[in-house]
Amino acid sequence: MGLFNVNVPVGIAYLALLTAGTSLYSALSSARWKRLQEPTVLSAWCMAVILMPMIWRFRIPVASGLDLHLLGLSLFALMFGRQLGMLGMALSVVAYTAVYDGLWSNLGLNLLLLAVLPAWCSDAVLRVILRFFPHHIFVYLIGNGFFGSLVVLSTTDLISLAAYKWLGMSLSVTADLIPYTLLLAWGEAFLMGFLLTIFTVYRPQWVWTFDDAVYLYEK
Repeated sequence: MGLFNVNVPVGIAYLALLTAGTSLYSALSSARWKRLQEPTVLSAWCMAVILMPMIWRFRIPVASGLDLHLLGLSLFALMFGRQLGMLGMALSVVAYTAVYDGLWSNLGLNLLLLAVLPAWCSDAVLRVILRFFPHHIFVYLIGNGFFGSLVVLSTTDLISLAAYKWLGMSLSVTADLIPYTLLLAWGEAFLMGFLLTIFTVYRPQWVWTFDDAVYLYEK
């Protein structure tokens, strides 16, 4: 959940923009751009960038400037890796802000919440599962597609709620919001796991975090 219509103090807005810009520049420098030249990969990446703002538009307002909605962030990062996933999500944030009249002063904070944070969180879960769990395709799909998505989505939503409260906004339904947020993350995690499974089987060139040599060969 982004904070697209919340008045963010100027100092915090500039600090968030600087932090997000630094992270995005690092991702831009280290991204695997050559892989986008593979057949259909660039089209899939661009389509994901376009679909994300449309998905976020289906939302339930719960407080002034705060909405509950599907995120789709974990799948983006799992499909295209941390760097290009982060950059793609950042473009989606910019597109949503432009098309749906979000506050440009909030851009840095939203980039942190909806691009930088989920990309790093997804990458951390991926590395933990790769290091401590068996290298098997079902471990990858269930561990990252479902449980990893649940961690990414829950973390993003809860930190967004914390940021909303930290900014001094009135949020009288906090006691209800946290369970609703976790339930939404739980349901979306099933959807992300299902889609990751479909793409891994039928469009493996789109799923960059899945490595045949690690999860399939000699199994």
